[in-house]
Amino acid sequence: MTVTLPITYTKTTIRAASDVRDTFFVKAPARREIEVRSDDGLDSRRMMFEWTALSQRVLGANINRHTLYQASVEGGCSSLGNVSQLRPALISYLWSIGNPTSPGACTADGGYAAAGFSQNLDVQETSVAFQLDLPPPYRLRSGIYRGSTTYRIGPGMDFDFGNGVSGLSGDTLTVNFELDVQHAFLFEFPPGSERAVLEPRGGWQAWLGGGRVPQRLYRDLPFRVWSTGPFKVYKLCQHDSGTGCAIRDAASHQADLEVALSLPGGIQHGGGAVQRLPLPTGRAMALQFESVQPVANRPGQLHFAIESDQVRGMLANAGSTYSGLVTVVFDAEL
Repeated sequence: MTVTLPITYTKTTIRAASDVRDTFFVKAPARREIEVRSDDGLDSRRMMFEWTALSQRVLGANINRHTLYQASVEGGCSSLGNVSQLRPALISYLWSIGNPTSPGACTADGGYAAAGFSQNLDVQETSVAFQLDLPPPYRLRSGIYRGSTTYRIGPGMDFDFGNGVSGLSGDTLTVNFELDVQHAFLFEFPPGSERAVLEPRGGWQAWLGGGRVPQRLYRDLPFRVWSTGPFKVYKLCQHDSGTGCAIRDAASHQADLEVALSLPGGIQHGGGAVQRLPLPTGRAMALQFESVQPVANRPGQLHFAIESDQVRGMLANAGSTYSGLVTVVFDAEL
């Protein structure tokens, strides 16, 4: 990524100077850790920011004596090319920074002037290429993240242009960062999933034929999930039973209902796989899930079950219909 910086100045160079700071001299800032914070103040992350290339447009009085004319780049940079113009005597260069973690000084001392020749060069434009080492986006909540960092400009500072610098456009540069994180988030249930009929494994034949009490009544509802970020899940009950849900008949006799969730690999809770994980009741108790990799069109299941001790109570009221509403909330707005 590239950006033009508001840095202009006049540089006085001395041909074949004993101090390289008197030649054309540029030293970029070292790699820096930046904190970005979400607009709601609930989350922050750290990222690494570094400069990887540098380009300037430099005006002189005479192209043949221009310090950058047919100049070799020395020190911590290597040339990626340049463009020269005769009138006015303008040279634009592009240098790659060899070690962005801790850049070394980059110098050039070209042209056909004699040793000791002094000239003023006007740096009309400064552009840079940079790289951001971001945390994995799928581990970030959706939202806007902002941060900033300030660099000092001058001799021995973050941006150092050597000796003989005048007319500097400013002594600091503040870089503002804005990250807009928008996640894909979709749970797709097949038609009819709004109704879950609980039955024993293999149906009711064993009970009807011999009165054998089923070990459990259950129904698994499949779904497909697309997710590239964190989210929370919880349930709401029409009929509460302690911290869980229940289904109830017309006489208000109720049976405890277990509600659990299975999710595909790539989504974890507490660092582990999500297999038949019981869901809590209420938003305050919601479970948080993390994407360790983007998930697209992968299978999951909701599990509804009534265990044998509750089934016995229900069968004591044979002929009754038990029902209840359970709302499972998948919340990407953390």
